[in-house]
Amino acid sequence: MQKLLTGHVVNFNLRHKRHGHLFQNRYKSVICEDDPYLLELTRYIHLNPLRVEMVGNLSQLGQYRWAGHSAIMRRVKRDWQDAGVILAYFG
Repeated sequence: MQKLLTGHVVNFNLRHKRHGHLFQNRYKSVICEDDPYLLELTRYIHLNPLRVEMVGNLSQLGQYRWAGHSAIMRRVKRDWQDAGVILAYFG
């Protein structure tokens, strides 16, 4: 897999006249240790489609299938999303 991905990156960089890692400087990981930060992180992730105007309002966000807002608000049950964990954590 590494050989395949390396070949893809080399090919991509040659075609686009780039250098370095394909995803360099794009992602940043931060350890989430504090409750207020976890709350803000959860809020950011679930409200992001509204902030970037992929949906117009909270009602539309509740119907947007690619966001977890409707599951957090307990309007929709999704097998792949365990909203109970985050809701239990914050009471």
